[in-house]
Amino acid sequence: MTESHSHRDADPTPPARRQARHRGLLAGAALAVLMGGAAAGAGGMRVAEKWQPRSVMLLQPTAINALQPGSPVAVKGSVAEIFGNKFIVDDGSGRALVDLGPRGEDADTVTRGETVTVQGMFDRGIVHAQIVSHADGRTESFGHRPPPHPGDPPRPRRAEAPPPPPPRADAPPPPPPPGAAPPPRADTPPPPPPPEADAPPRRL
Repeated sequence: MTESHSHRDADPTPPARRQARHRGLLAGAALAVLMGGAAAGAGGMRVAEKWQPRSVMLLQPTAINALQPGSPVAVKGSVAEIFGNKFIVDDGSGRALVDLGPRGEDADTVTRGETVTVQGMFDRGIVHAQIVSHADGRTESFGHRPPPHPGDPPRPRRAEAPPPPPPRADAPPPPPPPGAAPPPRADTPPPPPPPEADAPPRRL
């Protein structure tokens, strides 16, 4: 018997056990690769979700004469008139009143004659604006005013309508309410005085 033969015979590990151990190592390595890939994929999903850009998608403008009530709409046209926090936009097919809500009370949002794109809800002939996009790329959001922060000064109240002027001295008296007796005429004689308590009864 040669020396090489004696070395092979001296190996105590059977061939079947060596193959099983080899397969176990391969399975463990494959499991580690799969777990690492799953963790990387989950982390990638979290990163993608965290860094996903938040952009506002504007709707395609619709002709004003084709607006449907109770649905989100977008109109594009020129500012024809301005009334405080409301203005009229004209796109050639018609006109629509745009309401900016409380956020538009203290700012000059639009100017007369400029072209704007308004997105919001159309209800009862009024576009309640949520987004106003200007021709220079500026975009402003509107809607409900945020609650005041602690320590902020009180917001100014809107000017109320003045009371009606007092009636003139030579103005005619107001008409009587419905169902009331008309006032006596100036040439009507006064009614007779009531009978006295100690007067004798009148004979019929």
